[in-house]
Amino acid sequence: MKMKILALLLSVVLTGAAEARNDSSFRASAETVAEVQDNGALPPAAGRNFTATFASWKNTFKTMFDPHTLARSCLARAVYFEARSESQLGQLAVATVILNRAQDENYPSSICGVVYQGASRRNACQFSFACDGQPDLPRNGRAWEAALEVTTLALARDRPVQVVASATHYHADYVDPAWSRSLHRVTKIGRHIFYTQG
Repeated sequence: MKMKILALLLSVVLTGAAEARNDSSFRASAETVAEVQDNGALPPAAGRNFTATFASWKNTFKTMFDPHTLARSCLARAVYFEARSESQLGQLAVATVILNRAQDENYPSSICGVVYQGASRRNACQFSFACDGQPDLPRNGRAWEAALEVTTLALARDRPVQVVASATHYHADYVDPAWSRSLHRVTKIGRHIFYTQG
């Protein structure tokens, strides 16, 4: 995860600096440009004025590594990739599981740590999108906005999903993982079945 973020930031900074110097020998890849443009966590691109560009990126660097901003981005990506076809209730339930894990001593203590746990090994992570080898770039703008809205609700904790208030696991209803037999099934919301450890 850290390498993805650092690569993106370096690409963007180099592109901005090259454009400010009118250096036509440096061009960001189309994928990098699309990634930056599609990333709702980044501010809109500033004009070609170097001072404005520098001020914009200075602010970006300050806020991008803010723990709350990172947590929001990680949770929104998890909601988007794991549950974007679900109802808002289903998406909130997935977000609740992630937040519950971040509070559980058996899992990493940060939201990003939970979402990207095991992501360094292909197909060995807790959430499949995190280690499938594909870029974690939301492509559907409407679904991304919905994921951001759900993330805001989940982080505010003013509308908890009581039925999954203690759930730490879930899986799609079309799979039958061996670990599910050792847990207590709580409910099914949409295509996901939720479990608690006790």
